[in-house]
Parts: sequence; structure tokens; C-alpha cells
Amino acid sequence: MSVPNLPKATPGSGSVDGPGLRPGPRLLLRGTSVGLALLVLVLLLAACGGGPLPAAPPPSPAPPPTTSSAAPSPTSASPEPEAAPSTTRTAPEAAPPAPPAGRPPGNDGGGGAARDGAPAPAAGPLWPAGDAAAARRMQEQADRGGDPWLLDPEEVAISYVGSELGYRNPKLTWIDTGRFDIAEGRSPARATVVLEQTVRPGDGGVWLVTRVDRH
Repeated sequence: MSVPNLPKATPGSGSVDGPGLRPGPRLLLRGTSVGLALLVLVLLLAACGGGPLPAAPPPSPAPPPTTSSAAPSPTSASPEPEAAPSTTRTAPEAAPPAPPAGRPPGNDGGGGAARDGAPAPAAGPLWPAGDAAAARRMQEQADRGGDPWLLDPEEVAISYVGSELGYRNPKLTWIDTGRFDIAEGRSPARATVVLEQTVRPGDGGVWLVTRVDRH
């Protein structure tokens, strides 16, 4: 039996079973796709077998906005200490001295209107003696012959307004015994001067100013 003449196989025809043959691009792409699919499958199986993945922590809430100015803290006012009651005692007012016998109350040497036009007696001398002791010394001096002008009430009145009131041109008008109205000749100033014999009334007694009313 004769062998038929078969065609000879040429390299690179379509067979892949010979040694030294290279795979084609399609085969490489298919193998790569299969490998990737297997890798993904393995990862999915590993994820399912290991339990659910932990959930991501919730985002932390944003802090509340802070203001730059702090609210003033309430301060408790401390109570003021109460003032201690004063223990100072005021002395009772001294009662006015009783007027001397024979003189109506309410009239003194500082002035005031006389009743019924008569000179009101004074509580004590004003000038040139300031008290009863000085008046007695002037009376004793007059008894020895000194200061004779104290025995004339007009001289005493003129001397008083000149030295105490500053009258340089006095004009004297007699009103009653021991009472004179004296005017300053160069001005409208005027005064009523009352004099008394406080130590010894009558002849030889010195006259002293006891009240002055300036007008």
C-alpha cells in the first residue's frame, strides 16, 4: 500500500503544540483577564469570610462658636457697715441770767427799742468801762478828782461816737436825761446813745454808755 503525499507543515501555520512557539496577543490578553478576575474573586471571598468591615467613625460635631467678650460675672455687693450711733451729748442751753433788781427783763446794752420813749436800763456798762468792776474803779478815780469828763453825760456821749463810731463832726441832740441823738455832720449816719450812772446815781456819779442804737 502506498503512502499518500501529505503536505508538509510549515512553521507559523496555526499549530501551538510545537516547542519554541510564542503565544499570540489574544492569548496573552485572555490570560491577563482571567487572572484579574480570579484576583477580584479571591478578594471578595476574603472580604465576605472576614466579617463586615468596621463602619467609619461619624464626623465629630463642630465646636460651638465662642464670642470674644466674656459675660461679666455677677458680683455680690458687700453690705456697707452701719454707722455706729453717735454718743455725743449736747449740753443743755444755759438759761439767760436773771435781770438785776429794778430793771425790766428783755432790755440789755446791745440795743432795742425803749418803752414809752424812755431809755431802757442796760444790764451793764459798755464804754468806757466794760464791766461792773471797771465801772467801780472809774468811780473811785472820779471821787479822787480824776477824769472829770465822766461826770458830764454829753462829754461821755461825744467821746464815745468819736472813738468808737468814727464821727468827726458830731451834732448832739438832747432827748432825755442820759439819752442823746447824735448825727455825723458829714454823712447821714446817726445813732442814739443811752448813758447811765451804774455805780452811784446822782451827783458825783460817773456816766457810762449802756446802749447804742445806730440808724
